Amino acid sequence: MKYQTTQVTAALLCGLSSLALAGDPVVEPAPAAESGSMFADFNFCDWLSSKPGTVKIPDNPWVQSLVFEGRYHWNAAYVDGEGTNGQDFSEDYTDARRFRLGGKIGFLNYFSYKGVVNMVDDQRFNGGELDYDYIDFDESYFTFDMLKAFNFGGLDALTANFGRIKWHGGLEARTSSNALLTVERSAISNKLYQSARPTGLFVNAVKGQWNVIAGIYSTDEGTDETGADDGNVEGWGGWNDGLMYNAEVIYSATEDLRLGWEFIYNNADERFANEDSLLDYRWATTVSAEYAIGNGGVNVEGFYGDNGGAEMQSNAARRGNFWGFVATPYYWIVPAKLQAVVQYAYAGAEENQGIRMNSRYVRATNYGGGGSPNVVNGGRGDSLHTIYAGLNYLVCGDNLKFQLGAEYAHLETPNAGDGDVEALTWMFGFRSFF
Repeated sequence: MKYQTTQVTAALLCGLSSLALAGDPVVEPAPAAESGSMFADFNFCDWLSSKPGTVKIPDNPWVQSLVFEGRYHWNAAYVDGEGTNGQDFSEDYTDARRFRLGGKIGFLNYFSYKGVVNMVDDQRFNGGELDYDYIDFDESYFTFDMLKAFNFGGLDALTANFGRIKWHGGLEARTSSNALLTVERSAISNKLYQSARPTGLFVNAVKGQWNVIAGIYSTDEGTDETGADDGNVEGWGGWNDGLMYNAEVIYSATEDLRLGWEFIYNNADERFANEDSLLDYRWATTVSAEYAIGNGGVNVEGFYGDNGGAEMQSNAARRGNFWGFVATPYYWIVPAKLQAVVQYAYAGAEENQGIRMNSRYVRATNYGGGGSPNVVNGGRGDSLHTIYAGLNYLVCGDNLKFQLGAEYAHLETPNAGDGDVEALTWMFGFRSFF
């Protein structure tokens, strides 16, 4: 079913491309370059950062634009630490982190469709395999430009969007993986975000310094209780289970200061109602600030939420409230080229297993790494401190860059061995996109 849908999608893209290009060319062909000077003025970084996969056809009544995009991210890591039972562990990893291809079509003047597919699934870090193939849709949604269609006064932008979208969960989550300051997002950010791709409807409005987003989404993962495809549109979940609600407000106070607030509520009852739940908590909220100062700046964010009660969590140690804080100062050693980054992150909970470490890479010791099955207590505890320090070298801005960082983690795990995990992780990241 997945491959048939992919073939249909590819045929649709090709058909729309042919239709769009059937009319007269918008731009006159460039004059032929003089002999020996074909690449004399070519700048690779300018080309890479200028959205080279974009074709605009404004006078075509059917298709007005085509955009093709892709990204490839690769990680390497080495972990050395001591587990809850006093056992030392160490492991190294390589990770094809992301490989995505996709595009966006603007059509009928007021509509667009964006489809992006994942082309790699690397589970070697937790004992699985590396698979380069069509995996699934990362994003698949339609946008209706209501401001352009109805000419609402007073707004700068107003769109309605429906389909499979990238879920937010605070500042780090709404930051593209192409532009992250650290190799990986913080654990508390990933707890809210959980890389969820729900199907739903959201409205995005912009007025001056204000940007407001509100949405309602299905928690249905698109499979039945056996894990088989339930017949939904490829990449989209159904509406058979619970709902998730999201509201965001972003205020650009000045050119150097931006403030954000977000609230997430999940009404799925995974345990008693046997409902799918893309999130493992009931609700959460975040507040954030981004402040640029000369050649540097700092991003800060606070978190608070509820893991849910017995209706969501079968294990009482994973219920109750949780909270967290992240501060990420950075400084341009060489402007727009070499950047130093430091991050301190804290996550806490009222129950013994209310928060969890990232799946990469300390927690992976439970699976494919060198430790025994419970050497890090599954990465669960009630207090987690991490300190990260790293350098980012931008070859072509965020479009092509290298990241090197080291992260120290201390996890407190009551009633598990000696009660804590300590580890140092060295991480390298390669990031590229167009």
